[in-house]
Amino acid sequence: MAAADRLRRARFGDEVHLCSIVNAKRGGCPEDCGFCAQSRRYSTGVGAERFLEPEAIVEASAKAGSQGSGALGLVTATRGLEDGSKALEHVLAGVRAVRDAGHTEAHASVGFVSREALAELKEAGLTELNHNLESGRSYFDKIVSTHSYDARIQTIRDAQELGLRTCVGGIFGMGEAPSDRAELALELRALDVDEVPLNFLVDVEGTPLAGREPLSPRAMLRIIAAFRLALPRQNIFLAAGRHHLGQLLPLMFSAGASGMMIGDFLTTPNRTVDDDLELLASLGLKGMACGAPRPELAPTPKAEVPRRLPVVA
Repeated sequence: MAAADRLRRARFGDEVHLCSIVNAKRGGCPEDCGFCAQSRRYSTGVGAERFLEPEAIVEASAKAGSQGSGALGLVTATRGLEDGSKALEHVLAGVRAVRDAGHTEAHASVGFVSREALAELKEAGLTELNHNLESGRSYFDKIVSTHSYDARIQTIRDAQELGLRTCVGGIFGMGEAPSDRAELALELRALDVDEVPLNFLVDVEGTPLAGREPLSPRAMLRIIAAFRLALPRQNIFLAAGRHHLGQLLPLMFSAGASGMMIGDFLTTPNRTVDDDLELLASLGLKGMACGAPRPELAPTPKAEVPRRLPVVA
């Protein structure tokens, strides 16, 4: 952890990236991701709802900005956005509204999107695309069967080629082995994504992964540290499941985390924003806009940037 903390400090100093999300289209997703409460294949109590109107999305952006977030991610429970579809038009309208209001940047997590649609979203004001890989390639088909790992990677590469920043991470505690976590970290390093959200499985009744014991706080900290060592330049932030750290929550920064998602999650509770901001203040840290372009890594001893990934236990 000490080496991971030195890398974080060299790269980010005392700044912590803050971001927020809004559930712009809740429930009814046709995919079968085993962790997801919003899949229509599972009885989780989360029903399908209409897209949020642009006014509601702007309201969420204003709230996020007032709390210190620099970005609002529009999240839709969809397989993706087909060219010329009403779903794409809804998201385009939301992105434009956030851009024009100016409270935060507009990010999106909308599933599979063609290059043409990505170009439209960028023109509308999108600055960053979230498209998680969820796990290493070897474990992926144990949690998802309705689409491929390669399809996800193609969407990420398309976004990068169009000049969009990319936010790509995974979920831990799904039954994967340490080698699967290492495989994900190496994939993210090869893709050279900009931001890496680390999620820890939240037990949702009705999903195939319900009932799994959460990872121990020590295991979570080791995962964070290993990803920082593997990805010294990326903004690594904690999202869902960070409450499993319990009293060790403040140590997520010492383990290498450089950001966190604040405010509401999609279907599960988060800590209050006031609690999170008080935590930062107590640690002498300050929030900054999530999604800011990556500066060059400050000089650090070469020995602290490993050539091989440590065990992600």
